[in-house]
Amino acid sequence: MRFGVATVVLGILLTVVACSGDDDGNDGDDPRRGEIGGVAEAAVGAHASAGPEVLADYMSSGALERCPKEQLQVALAGEPSPTGFKQLKDVAFDGDTASATITISTKDGEKDIKWKYVDEDGNWRIADMPGMENCR
Repeated sequence: MRFGVATVVLGILLTVVACSGDDDGNDGDDPRRGEIGGVAEAAVGAHASAGPEVLADYMSSGALERCPKEQLQVALAGEPSPTGFKQLKDVAFDGDTASATITISTKDGEKDIKWKYVDEDGNWRIADMPGMENCR
């Protein structure tokens, strides 16, 4: 009987440990991770509902200098249009910059994309994303 109880307790403990980690191994207690996730989710939701121009509201000043709001629709034309936000993963910080992979839903399924962020005056802003290289 003791062996059976010990096995059940061990199984429960292993399950709790396995399920308690983040999806990407990052420190889930770092508040910056939540801030990055909030920006990503809000930006993807805005893009899905109103088009790529609204991404300017979430972009850093440096990103907007390279790719002004008026150019976002053309610049991002070759990128998949999101229908929703699915997941944040692989968040990495380096001082006041960060990168993360976000999973978006599209009409063709899910897609992982990498965005870069910068902290501007205490707020995380998008510094780079696929398609911005098409701005002139």
